[in-house]
Amino acid sequence: MQRIKLENLSHKPPFDAPAGYFDDLPMRVQAKIAAQKAPEERLRLSWSWRRTAVWVTAICVIGALIWVTYPQKQYSLGEETLSQVSDEVIVGYLKESNVSQQDLAEQIPATDAYRNEEALLEQLNIDEEALQNALQEEDHIEEII
Repeated sequence: MQRIKLENLSHKPPFDAPAGYFDDLPMRVQAKIAAQKAPEERLRLSWSWRRTAVWVTAICVIGALIWVTYPQKQYSLGEETLSQVSDEVIVGYLKESNVSQQDLAEQIPATDAYRNEEALLEQLNIDEEALQNALQEEDHIEEII
């Protein structure tokens, strides 16, 4: 095999381009690209049993999951049911649950706690004047302290 040296090669290109070839090349390439451009595909909807079965199955599975995982609403017990429970059982439950009197007092709104204040005073047979005097004495003691 004969070795070729770069110094021995002529600097003349091996072929000549026709006159004006590179001047219209971009326009000719763009024209060919435009002619070969494929028509745009439209969205085609086709109906098939398999696709329909898959969708129906998926909807059924989602519906079943929602039905199983959706929590059931718990209704409060009626007054009739609570009236059948004795006070001793309620007190025993509260003692076992470690519920303090302060926790119970926080659950009752202040307006409900003092709603029957006048009825309580009537049952205790306390004179209003004596009660007012006791309250004034308490205020007086707090001022001294």
